Amino acid sequence: MINRASFSFVPDLRSMDALIYGFGTGMILSVMLGTVFFTLIQNSIDNGILSSIFIIAGVIFSDVLMITVGHFNAQLIPPGGTTEMIVRMLGAAFLLIYGVLNLTGSKHILYPKSGKRNISLQFTKGFLLNLLNPGNFIAWLAIATQLSLVFNYTASQANAFYFGALSAIFINEIIISYSASKLKRFFNEQLLNRLGYVIGVIFIGFAIYLLIPVVKWMF
Repeated sequence: MINRASFSFVPDLRSMDALIYGFGTGMILSVMLGTVFFTLIQNSIDNGILSSIFIIAGVIFSDVLMITVGHFNAQLIPPGGTTEMIVRMLGAAFLLIYGVLNLTGSKHILYPKSGKRNISLQFTKGFLLNLLNPGNFIAWLAIATQLSLVFNYTASQANAFYFGALSAIFINEIIISYSASKLKRFFNEQLLNRLGYVIGVIFIGFAIYLLIPVVKWMF
């Protein structure tokens, strides 16, 4: 018999918040305009959107792998007030570096050759392009550490966050693939630099948000 006292249709609001926060984070990560972005555009034009879905699957699989490794590494860091402040400072430093690089770096468009339409090759290409970018693992490790030590997410809340993030990455990359021909005509280096500026400002804003409790703690 169901215990009505413990049964409720009220949702876990913090998990829902984590899902929304994860979705927003995934949207930002998926528009970083790296090699995967331009590979998806060129491959979709050459081989069609169905071929690009396997590249996206490889990207998502590598993200799951990096999330798993990052999560277990984050669990090795002992909790505590001082530890939280160190994690905040490291996370803020990472965001500041990325933000400044996006603000100051000049972006160039490079469309890699898409190659033959082969399912296993496309999956492997997406997997390796995403996995071999060191910034991706550092980003997921920083996120996992923040969720564990700063936001104190439970396992279910962290899972909701990651589900939201991966869903956003998948949806956004499907849209990129579907709109490939239009995007290729639309994109130019001036626009990329403007987008980089916006992303840089967002990263620096998050860094400042992380540092505010650190400044209060120090002074």
